[in-house]
Amino acid sequence: MDNQPFITLLPLLLVGLAAAVSLLSFRYGYPAALKKLSVLWVINFGVDLAGHITRHYNIRNHWLYNMYFWIMYMTLAHLYDTQIQNKYVHRSIRWFIILFPLLVIAESIAYGIKDLQSMVIVAGGVFMIFLAAAYFRQLYLSEDTAQITRDPWFWFSFGFLIHFGGTVPFLGMLNYLWENYKTFTRIYYLYFSNSFTILLNILLIVGYLCRRNYQKSP
Repeated sequence: MDNQPFITLLPLLLVGLAAAVSLLSFRYGYPAALKKLSVLWVINFGVDLAGHITRHYNIRNHWLYNMYFWIMYMTLAHLYDTQIQNKYVHRSIRWFIILFPLLVIAESIAYGIKDLQSMVIVAGGVFMIFLAAAYFRQLYLSEDTAQITRDPWFWFSFGFLIHFGGTVPFLGMLNYLWENYKTFTRIYYLYFSNSFTILLNILLIVGYLCRRNYQKSP
């Protein structure tokens, strides 16, 4: 029995479930950062759904993911800016928000957007790993660690660290790998990249469900 269709579809289902669960942030008045992340994940689900449909009809869709990556990296940087207290990390985020769009423009001019923009993916992904690690360091240095598992950003950061750590090197080399090692590329995407996506979305669900006792926020 061919299980490839199920393995391909499962990440989409988990992204959709994570997006649906994240909408609790609006119903229960979660902080603004969680609401913004929820909107990002709803967009993520829409992009993934469109990606599956276009792939089914053999329509090239790298441009769609390129545009989502631009939004995702900038949004996550902004959200971490609201969560991390270290002034040096704040400064690095400000520089990222200035320099990242310039990288996007430069790679778009040089190579277009029809192929995955590997430099954008790598630069953004590496910076997300840095921010997730910085948040863990903040938790480690915090005197209040008793309720660490009740902190949504602990779960989010755990997911981002694993997801970007496992997918960024692959996506950064995807164009080259696809041209030269198609079999390896298919296997890694099907079994490993999808697994990282599934794990990330499970951790996002845990993060949104781990507590509900937020004060109301506008």
